[in-house]
Amino acid sequence: MGSFRSALTDSDRAWIAKQKVYFVATAPQGKGGHVNSSPKGYDSLRVLDSNRIVLLDGRGSGCETIAHLRENGRITLMLCAFEGAPRIMRLFGRGAVYEPGSAQFDSLFAEHFADGWRDPGRFKFVRSIIDVQVELIGQSCGFAVPFMDFRAERETLVSHHKGKSEEARMRSRAENNTASIDGIPSFLDGTDSGAALAKRRAASIVNTALPWAGGAALGAVLAMAAVRGAFKWLPA
Repeated sequence: MGSFRSALTDSDRAWIAKQKVYFVATAPQGKGGHVNSSPKGYDSLRVLDSNRIVLLDGRGSGCETIAHLRENGRITLMLCAFEGAPRIMRLFGRGAVYEPGSAQFDSLFAEHFADGWRDPGRFKFVRSIIDVQVELIGQSCGFAVPFMDFRAERETLVSHHKGKSEEARMRSRAENNTASIDGIPSFLDGTDSGAALAKRRAASIVNTALPWAGGAALGAVLAMAAVRGAFKWLPA
């Protein structure tokens, strides 16, 4: 049976520290857009206290999590046991994004992630730190989750970014990390947020206008059909 609580216990914190993978879910504001879920590894999660978690965010081909957080702040993390006793934990909260060079990033990185990521080559992979204020913890049984054994982290992404120049990495960011798939700007350094916002406004106008235009056309067709039905004795 599921249960909820408002703060992480010492037992929760110890269990979270043992997990090799977790999932991050975010969504755009309002009814439209696409919900995103991303798997995370690389020993990138740290529990700071009973209601605060930070995660190290790496460079990737998209920016859904960052764009959604900067639009509305909502985030859910999920962890599940692949070994030992079954368990699923969901952490509901609100998150903030800190990029390298900001005071918040520099402080959190130095205290919680520097040991594994201070190497200049490995650091090239790092994009931001996401700081989550946990508002609610949900726990359920997890009996449907299979047993799986951890073998190793995949170093492909880290190795890929080690070999890229700063110019190439920023060009890739501008091309792939400017906005979410729904056009929500990421506001990441090096991206054109103004262009992303203009594109999103244009898409919003089209999405609003098309259903109206389609409805008007359909209404005209139905009206003509009704008139012909009422006066079917008239020649076609």
